[in-house]
Amino acid sequence: MSKFVLIALALIAGILAVTSLTPAYHEAGPAKQKLIGTGQFVVEQNGNKIITEDYTLAYTESAGYSLVSQARLEQGKVEATFAQQYQLNPDFSLSSYQLKIDIQSASQIVSVQPRGKGLRMEVRAGDQVRTHDVPDRTDTFILDNNLVTQYQLLIMAIEAERLDRDFTALVPQALLEIPAHLDGPNRVTFTSEGADYEGKLYTLRLGDLSITIITYNARLAALFNPAQGTIAYDASLFPHGISYPGGAATAPARAAKEKEVTFQSGDVTLAGTLALPPGDGPFPAVLLIVGSGPVDRNEDMPGFNSDVTAQIAASLAKAGIASLRYDKRGVGKSGGEFKTASLTDFVSDARAALAFLRDQPTIDPSRIFVLGHSEGGIIAPMLAADDPTIAGLILLAAPAHSLDYIIRHQIEELNRAAGKSDEEVQSALKQEDQYLEFVRESHGQWSDYTFEQLKAAMPWLTQETLPQLTSLPLPWLREHFHHDPLETIKNVSCPVLIIQGEKDFQVPPGEADLLAGALRAAGNTDVTVDLFPDLNHLMRHHPEAPNLTYRHLDEPVDQRVLDAIVGWIKQKAGV
Repeated sequence: MSKFVLIALALIAGILAVTSLTPAYHEAGPAKQKLIGTGQFVVEQNGNKIITEDYTLAYTESAGYSLVSQARLEQGKVEATFAQQYQLNPDFSLSSYQLKIDIQSASQIVSVQPRGKGLRMEVRAGDQVRTHDVPDRTDTFILDNNLVTQYQLLIMAIEAERLDRDFTALVPQALLEIPAHLDGPNRVTFTSEGADYEGKLYTLRLGDLSITIITYNARLAALFNPAQGTIAYDASLFPHGISYPGGAATAPARAAKEKEVTFQSGDVTLAGTLALPPGDGPFPAVLLIVGSGPVDRNEDMPGFNSDVTAQIAASLAKAGIASLRYDKRGVGKSGGEFKTASLTDFVSDARAALAFLRDQPTIDPSRIFVLGHSEGGIIAPMLAADDPTIAGLILLAAPAHSLDYIIRHQIEELNRAAGKSDEEVQSALKQEDQYLEFVRESHGQWSDYTFEQLKAAMPWLTQETLPQLTSLPLPWLREHFHHDPLETIKNVSCPVLIIQGEKDFQVPPGEADLLAGALRAAGNTDVTVDLFPDLNHLMRHHPEAPNLTYRHLDEPVDQRVLDAIVGWIKQKAGV
């Protein structure tokens, strides 16, 4: 995926929370200012604290509402900070909005400004600027990602009847407009530290996401987002959080038995999960290889829970099939360094995982399958081409072209989707071509080049855009650019199942037919292609137009995908 898209995806899968409504007063200069709230809010994911946000919200009759906050996200080796300034007029209409995001070594400035009757959303990274115009700002409200305090303003605007309960949520980081609806309140009894409290419950429907908000004594106390496995709470009211019947952030189904394992890939120790069905075995098994970016064994990263491989593992175990999934090097509990890793490193890690799986006493070594999703769909065929003992290959959203082709396709589609003119699209592609050509001809790591050398190859480069340019390992990019998946797939002789969605924005749907055609042309007649017309890159049902924003993560992996994988393996393994 694109060097810019990777950063965006970590942010788009927003983790939502809410804040306090209790007013206080103090004098501020010549105007009397009402201090509505100040403090810290906490977001937990699966019991781990991942976000804290310190905020101040004040009101003056002349200027309206002023929200200033600083949030910090920490999970594993990923860190991000967010500095927010949000100004609303007294009638809750937008005056101005700005958010500075620093994630690892990259920065973005996100802003929203009134323009006539509408609004303009803008995302700026150095001299790279993306915009989206909203023609009518009536009943629109900013609910950006990874921040908590905006939901305080939302409830205030709804209760003041300044915002309709059917409204449009603006997500400036992603330049998106999402339909939203708020229901409630209903009475609810919740618990904190063994004590019961009576509060009110609201349900926010944000696109396909359902979020529960609880208030206590007119203060926003907590929020539950089951799709992301997150709970947010006002730490000044309830330092240890709250719970209510049906309110636990639901975890996806897991295999009957999951065992934490480690294995070696050269001098790097990798960590993973061996999922086993009931019984003693020996079982057929599947090695699960995840996609690109710093994702863990479940294909998750902070604020973005796709959970693709964990859900596949659960379905396999239910059908009597074992599996192994593992954290990429430098991610989760695995050792090594992600920032300097190459494609060769990730292939070596996958081979080490395959050898470890084959050596397990509960696994039948003659019935081991390899499944790869996205980048995993590039790595998995490399294993199958070199190892004739692999029983079968499953490819989910696998590219047929090299990564430079895929990136260029994404850049063009993103610019056209943003309404750019042909001239603007071609200008963006010219810059991208300079970047792609540099990577193809490069050597070593990014650190081997001075800024002046990089700028000579890419004249548009600035010191501000340099961190984004170098956010992905140069050896990884270079090797992917020179790797042709179609040439590799021609050497795969085992049975192959290819699953692809027509609503996949990252990997064009036609890639599946190209892979199947190359296999058949090389003499492999055992090839099955399942093309689903309404499936996106993360194997979710996606009824709207293809896009890079995954609005369906509160839904499980599409059952048709799970059934296709399990049914095909059972047939080939004789289960």
